[in-house]
Amino acid sequence: MPLTGIAEIVFAVEDLAACTAYFEDLGLSRLEASDTHAVFEVLSGQKVTLYPLGDARVPASQLHGSGVHEAIWAVPDQADLEALVADLSKDHEITRDDDGTVHFVTAFGQAIGLRVFKPRPFVATPSPTNGPGIINRLNLPRKWMDRAYPKTISHVVWGFLDIDEAKVFYTTRLGFKLTDIQKGIGCYIRCGRSTNHHNIALASAELPEFGFTGRFEFHHVNFGVSDIDEIMAGKNYLERRGHDTSGMGLGRHRISSELFLYMKSPTGGEVEYGADCDQVDEHWRPRVWGASFAAFYWVHNQPEFLKAKEPEWDVTYATPESTWRVS
Repeated sequence: MPLTGIAEIVFAVEDLAACTAYFEDLGLSRLEASDTHAVFEVLSGQKVTLYPLGDARVPASQLHGSGVHEAIWAVPDQADLEALVADLSKDHEITRDDDGTVHFVTAFGQAIGLRVFKPRPFVATPSPTNGPGIINRLNLPRKWMDRAYPKTISHVVWGFLDIDEAKVFYTTRLGFKLTDIQKGIGCYIRCGRSTNHHNIALASAELPEFGFTGRFEFHHVNFGVSDIDEIMAGKNYLERRGHDTSGMGLGRHRISSELFLYMKSPTGGEVEYGADCDQVDEHWRPRVWGASFAAFYWVHNQPEFLKAKEPEWDVTYATPESTWRVS
């Protein structure tokens, strides 16, 4: 199936000026900014658009609160887009913008967009890593960075009222593929032509420990950077400008191998700097993980429940009967 990743995410925010300043400090390139909206992009050309909460330009949906109200997904060519529209129009009301972007709302209340979009080529070159007895960097120091410049918008996470309904829609109608399942939490899915471990995490809205309140809500968006140095350079840059970067701190997920740093955002929810995520293709076999075992390989500010005992090994290959629910 044709989707390749995110083309644009559309935020509805409470304080447009504060959010505009925040994304500039986060390292995005500002394309437009006014009293009514702001538009940014990352190196790949993927866009972030900000509107005030309640603005008529934000697609209507059942999402509660501020955050990402719409993800517009990239389709590589017009023929693929028209094929998707022909199928979706059977049971969805379709609208089109002047630039050809297609919009619709699912039966579970999520606004989704589709656009012909090809990412802009870019170069990201992490410094080679030395190790005991292994020299990959000789007479050459690591690159020094004073801030982060995100290269990609890698994934978005929402809390859904019915994960199974959302999963069926994304996989059967938009061609997403299941990558992994996290018991008690949800599912990780990727676009049909994406190798990123996941482009969406379908999380349960019934998880107060993640800040959800039993409603359809935004959780976080991941901005991909080169390596651990860029993550921490970005964090320090934000701190020097007075932004709150408190939380679990730097860590690595076990389920995707990705380095993470989650930070509270004035846009609502969190933003994440991420690096070194697993890449998978059609030969990948989905797995089923225990919640804590999947989430943390290591983390700087270890939660109390992780300090209590060593994590138990809890991962198996998924079967057609596998579910995210805990019986």
